[in-house]
Amino acid sequence: MPKKTEVRRAELGAALTLAAQRSATDAVMMHQAIADRVGLHVTDLRCLNMLRLGGPATAGELAATAGLTTGAITRMIDRLLKAGYVRREHDEQDRRRVIITAVPERFDELAPHYELLAREFDTVAAEYTEEQLELILQLFHRLHETTLHVTKALRAEETA
Repeated sequence: MPKKTEVRRAELGAALTLAAQRSATDAVMMHQAIADRVGLHVTDLRCLNMLRLGGPATAGELAATAGLTTGAITRMIDRLLKAGYVRREHDEQDRRRVIITAVPERFDELAPHYELLAREFDTVAAEYTEEQLELILQLFHRLHETTLHVTKALRAEETA
């Protein structure tokens, strides 16, 4: 018969899994609402965030990170170019290589759409101690690494 602590840990693990699934779905829906407001596809908005966080990238690098085909990433880049959110630049070391760079001023235009989320997030975070916030931050970092690992494994299965 399992110990009471083992049962509680299993219950907490199941509840955490459901909470993570709900949070992921909530995030997708929120980003869709913002994408709708600014006239972008939600994938375009997430790609802009990848460029904001990771810096300039080639179309191939973006395709690999986003898990999109080269055709889909080309169409997305074309939409973002037309809307003025990115620009194409030739690599200074290899002029054949084209780098996609986000236009910083356009991020400034997107920022107000995230202000409510930032305020709400700050309100929630204020209820935790520094030590708790450090633990939560560690969890987010580990979940990020886990998500990258699982995504890579899923994509590898697609090509196998």
